[in-house]
Amino acid sequence: MNILLKYHGLNARAFWQGLVEAQLKRLADLVAIASARVTLERQHEVKPAFRVSAHLEVPGPDFHTEASDYTLQAALLKAVKDLERQIRARKSRQVDKWKAKVRLGLLPGRSSLAPTGCRA
Repeated sequence: MNILLKYHGLNARAFWQGLVEAQLKRLADLVAIASARVTLERQHEVKPAFRVSAHLEVPGPDFHTEASDYTLQAALLKAVKDLERQIRARKSRQVDKWKAKVRLGLLPGRSSLAPTGCRA
């Protein structure tokens, strides 16, 4: 997994790099992440001051999120939880589609709607 980390209004710190990598590795257990672009931002005139935006490139449609909070760690946690919710929702939809096909007998390699075990 390739991680591109950008900072706006913040100085780069090894702690933040490690925190982002650890959170993304948790998500990598759920989906194959080709690359991730994460932006950590501190907005001085805006409350809450910290904002995290993330873009995950995965097979199929990519995942995007933005989160804001009063600390950088809290904003990052919100963003990761939203990405995890998106990933789990997509997996759930895929499983539901697969189960529906199995129920109808539309498995790969079958050309008819005949139930399993019946010969047409």
